[in-house]
Amino acid sequence: MLSRSRITGEIALPLGKQISGALALDSSLGRTIALFMTLLLLAGILTSAWTLDRSWQRTVEDTERNAVNLSISQARQAEDTFLQIELALTDVRRSLAMENISTIDAGKYHVLLEELTRKLPQLHGMFIYDAQGNWKATSYNHAPATANNGDREYFIYHRENPRGGIHIGQVIRSRTTNDLIIPVSVRINDPAGGFAGVILATVTIDYFRHFYNYFELEGRDLLAMMNVDGTAIYVRPFPDSVINRNLSSSPLFTRELTQKDRGSATWTSAVDNIERIFGFARLERYPLVVAAGYDKPALWSRWLRDSLPEIILSVVFSLGVLLIGSVVFRQVRLNVKNQVELATLRDELTSINHTLQTMALADGLTGLANRRQFELTLAAQLKHAERRGTPLSLVMIDVDYFKNYNDTYGHVAGDECLRRVGDALSTVPAGPNALIARYGGEEFAMILPDTEREAALKLAQHAVENVRALRIPHSATQVAAQIVTISAGSYTLRQAGSDLDALTIKENADKALYEAKTAGKDRALSA
Repeated sequence: MLSRSRITGEIALPLGKQISGALALDSSLGRTIALFMTLLLLAGILTSAWTLDRSWQRTVEDTERNAVNLSISQARQAEDTFLQIELALTDVRRSLAMENISTIDAGKYHVLLEELTRKLPQLHGMFIYDAQGNWKATSYNHAPATANNGDREYFIYHRENPRGGIHIGQVIRSRTTNDLIIPVSVRINDPAGGFAGVILATVTIDYFRHFYNYFELEGRDLLAMMNVDGTAIYVRPFPDSVINRNLSSSPLFTRELTQKDRGSATWTSAVDNIERIFGFARLERYPLVVAAGYDKPALWSRWLRDSLPEIILSVVFSLGVLLIGSVVFRQVRLNVKNQVELATLRDELTSINHTLQTMALADGLTGLANRRQFELTLAAQLKHAERRGTPLSLVMIDVDYFKNYNDTYGHVAGDECLRRVGDALSTVPAGPNALIARYGGEEFAMILPDTEREAALKLAQHAVENVRALRIPHSATQVAAQIVTISAGSYTLRQAGSDLDALTIKENADKALYEAKTAGKDRALSA
């Protein structure tokens, strides 16, 4: 097992090196080109994917729009169909208003009903029933002597509901012609408002079947008319066995119609479990809903077939990018040696520049920041203080009686003294953003960002104590301890930012230093 792992590692490592060498990834130029080619390839793929996605979305949107328009067209046709029937039923009821249903002239009303049926092509037949459900008149040439429709759903509905509005019932099979029909009926009231009978008009399902066949649809596209309770009246292209099937579990009834009366959405059909893009519309006057659904899998297949040239073009583009990339990488490999040498030379020059820059900002004697770095840092911290609204403190430091020290011990000893003082100042816990600099000669300075007056004074006192703790002998000083000491003055500025503020903070810190000197040296004071 161990040997196999070792062999795998030995094989994988050269393979990685081969890929890196082939793509020249060990050079910045190779990595740049590899990144560029990758981005170009990704951009091409993403652009093609976005274009194809937008094309598909537009196809879906167009289909949704067509589905809505088709459903609205169906709704208007159904509205007109049933409105004409309602007007015909109302005319018949108006004629019966002053008559007793039981004693009406069947011949007279046969003529009326026959004429109305002839004028309205959607009508299959018209009938008048008395309160017991007996046939009193019909548009047919004869009526069965013992015909009674008191058991029909529409008859029971009107008998139990005193409202006189139109009622569209479930699809039934005609007892006269054996056709599938939609019963449309109104209630007849007697003068006292009681139930006197029913006027019925029937619409054959073939009427809607014929109308729906006008529309050119694909194999599994769907047109449907339903009651608002979810009962199917007619669904193209399904057989008559679907009629009166309850589709209330469909998202059309459970979701869409609860939010709006018309619109479009995609869901799986409750009729055959096929996903379709639907448009739907609820009739304004009648409790009916119509829907048009387009087979989404079939739509996807057609779209994919139509988009095939664009897909092939995207693939060819990707292959072209890879081919161009291989040519470019071959050229990069030929020049990689020169690129590496140039990169090495550039790194060396950069390192030298960094070293020179560091040397330009550092004091050669103490290793602290020099006067130039001090001025740059002070300007930057003033802007920081203005931007953040925080205080900025400056401590100016001077070695006491340093001229006497040089005169007594010599300049070499004086330089060593300044180095030790610089080391002592660098140990002051001023914070990570503070700067300790040699200001010039025997003068030092500390820039203390975000430091209040009291904290700055404590740090200045800390610096005084650190230097005192060195106990460097100084026989020419007037300080009683006869050691090298420093004096410090601090000043805190708020709302800083301008060049004038730089002058202000330095002058006030220097003023505090002067006061410390005047007060006896070997101490720190705050302006």
